[in-house]
Amino acid sequence: MKKIVMLLAMIMALSSCSNGIKGVAEPPQISVYNVRMAGLSILERSANAVIALRIKNPNPFSIPLRGLDYGLSLNNIKVAEGSVERNLTITGHEDRIIEIPISFKLGSLIQAVPDVLRTRKFTYDLSGHTRFPLIAVPFSRVGKVGAE
Repeated sequence: MKKIVMLLAMIMALSSCSNGIKGVAEPPQISVYNVRMAGLSILERSANAVIALRIKNPNPFSIPLRGLDYGLSLNNIKVAEGSVERNLTITGHEDRIIEIPISFKLGSLIQAVPDVLRTRKFTYDLSGHTRFPLIAVPFSRVGKVGAE
């Protein structure tokens, strides 16, 4: 019974504050590890990529991942957004890379292309959050590609 009460207290502490409680329960650390193109089909009007996220669990106990939501913008034009259900467990002190497939809105992607071709550069904003029980942990990667 004491273990159940302790576990519930840790979960409540973790969910009540996005920073967790140092030394007791801390939220997982999420970062964008890589993004790569996975395919383009003009006939199907689709483009696909894979986002690799690094998830670090700083706690001595396992945390179940339930899914994630994401959005990708190029030159401030939203070209992809979605939600992925993923049920897996990040064990205590584990550092894991997970790959998430994303699909682009080809119409929006085509909208961004003329400016990219003209300027030979673009800005991107990939952001979202992972869903764990009781908390959502954000991730983001913003940057520029091309000549200045």
